[in-house]
Amino acid sequence: MPISDLCSKNLISVVRGSTLQYAAQLMKQYHVGGIVIVDSENGNKPVGIVTDRDIVLEAVSENLPLDTPVEEIMTKNVSTVKLKDGIASVVEKMEMEGVRRMIVVDEQGNACGLVSSDDILQLLAKELSGLGKILEHQVENERIFKPQQNQMLI
Repeated sequence: MPISDLCSKNLISVVRGSTLQYAAQLMKQYHVGGIVIVDSENGNKPVGIVTDRDIVLEAVSENLPLDTPVEEIMTKNVSTVKLKDGIASVVEKMEMEGVRRMIVVDEQGNACGLVSSDDILQLLAKELSGLGKILEHQVENERIFKPQQNQMLI
């Protein structure tokens, strides 16, 4: 399955000069844990990411003003994956880079989505639940249709 089938298509992003307060308000409004910082002068190229954890650990704990630009605390070496990349390769890249979120980019390198480890875990949980139900049905069918030990079939 390509990551395009799983990633959030309504990318929440801000430009470099946006404030921490604005970023936090968008996170609350859209119930997301990360916002992509883009370079609007160069298409929609991702230049960073700010997470709710970054805001707490880098801004609140350091008593930074709310009007601090997001670029002061953003992670600058952003990890990206392409829309067509498979989920397994995305998980592998997350593991190698030690990140929980990946910015999804199109063929031109423009940010077009975001995928988190939580998104992938939810998909896997759904798939595993489906497999569990198949197993339950199989066991039930065997119980119903299996002839009793001493019963002869003619």
